[in-house]
Amino acid sequence: MVLAFALIVVINNVEQPDVSYWASIYKCNSYAKAIEHGQVSSKDSYSNLNRSQVNVTAYCKPVHVEEDVELLD
Repeated sequence: MVLAFALIVVINNVEQPDVSYWASIYKCNSYAKAIEHGQVSSKDSYSNLNRSQVNVTAYCKPVHVEEDVELLD
């Protein structure tokens, strides 16, 4: 087993079944923030996005996965 970070997305209070696993908490959190704030480009700054998408939440949680699970980076 290895430590990974699962990107969890919740839409309208329903946890989505598709989960991606990340090697880095920083990369995972970056995608979680982009999903929550509707960031459409890597050039969008979070300071320009003062609002969150309605009923969309994303976060990362530490999990243990089998060594053969693909970890994104």
